[in-house]
Amino acid sequence: MTSMQPPVIVMNMFYTGLGIARSLGKRGIRVIGLSAQRGTYGNLTRYAEVRLCPDSRHHPEELFDFMMQLGRGSSERGIIFPTRDDDIVFLDRYREELSGYFALAIPSHSVVTSCLDKWETHQWAQRAGIPSPNAWMVNGADEMCRVMDEVRYPCVLKPVESFDWHRGSNWVLVGGRKAIGVTSREELLKEYQTVSAAGQRVLVQEMVEGEDNQLYIAACFLNKDSRLSAGFTARKLMQVPEGFGTGCIVEGVDCPEVLLLAERLLNAMRYTGIAEVEFKRDRCSGDFRLIEINARPWDQHRLGTCCGTDLIYLAYREYTGLAAEPSGIEVRQHGTPSSGKLAQGAKWIAEDAFAMAMLQNIFRSWSSVRSQLHAARGRRIFAIWSADDPLPSFMWLARFVTKLVALSGRYLSAQFGRAFRGAFRGRMETNVYGIERTKSRN
Repeated sequence: MTSMQPPVIVMNMFYTGLGIARSLGKRGIRVIGLSAQRGTYGNLTRYAEVRLCPDSRHHPEELFDFMMQLGRGSSERGIIFPTRDDDIVFLDRYREELSGYFALAIPSHSVVTSCLDKWETHQWAQRAGIPSPNAWMVNGADEMCRVMDEVRYPCVLKPVESFDWHRGSNWVLVGGRKAIGVTSREELLKEYQTVSAAGQRVLVQEMVEGEDNQLYIAACFLNKDSRLSAGFTARKLMQVPEGFGTGCIVEGVDCPEVLLLAERLLNAMRYTGIAEVEFKRDRCSGDFRLIEINARPWDQHRLGTCCGTDLIYLAYREYTGLAAEPSGIEVRQHGTPSSGKLAQGAKWIAEDAFAMAMLQNIFRSWSSVRSQLHAARGRRIFAIWSADDPLPSFMWLARFVTKLVALSGRYLSAQFGRAFRGAFRGRMETNVYGIERTKSRN
């Protein structure tokens, strides 16, 4: 590829950002990775020039100044890819100023708002005729008391906008939970009293019955006319933590129904760009019900390369004005592969989360360990490891070994302390009994 291709700016170098750098860097496209943390594994990728900068979540004003300096210092109009909801909020907030120097890989302001606001997403689903769980927006204790009479249990308590619970000290206030499962009126009220310290505006949503492996993903790219140009489907086999976590093992599956539902919803919203639309199959009805829309690249986007659907490269070509479907890219539309190559059976694995889950289960349940190992079998693509870009994995592995040694030390120390206290207590009891016997003989 020639150097005439516009550069790409990737916000954050975790799973998603590292995957974007690899997708585009391998094609000879210049990638500038922005990172707020020195020790992030993606900082060591060979496919990006990584620059330390302020964080969009905690220091948006400082990041804006940094981005404007970056734009003024470049002779080419780069494309910015967000990787978190906080990044989308940042880009949308400074859309007008940044657009003078960059193309922003995000939908229009109204669509961004509709995707980030779970209540608006729910309303769009209803208008488009997309099955979704019943939901209630609550803004205060009085409204919660009224809603409790209408809700069916179990239900889910979640922020209306996910990034709300990540602001300031909110993450600590809500107990580090992205969503909370609730089984009764009393529990709902108690949990609301806890999370309302982070903000009284929340969403109460009917829980879709089913295991984690019934969560399905429609990975989509829609062009400037809101038409589905490419997509693939997948399902979660394992997420951490269970129930309301992030996908740890995600398997490519052929599920046209999910892709068609996502297309109908996104088309109604006049969506453009990359989207991940998540559904869950209801255990009772068998229907797919909408869970959420991610209006950006997400962790497992690289799974599409297993079927020739590199959504990141397609988006890059769209934003640079190049042909929408270049040779060498095999596009899966409406669940039908144009090349006959499927992502079906291929798996994306977050090896760091997987390794920690395995360690935790070794001391709890060997059946869970066997189940997790079985889920990880087959053709795989990893979140961090890549044979032609190994340094990020080496950094993660060094940190993992350090953490493992520390955890082992604490475990052995606890075991030794427990054994010592037991032995000491036994000696004390023996001594006391001996004294008692002596007294009785006298």
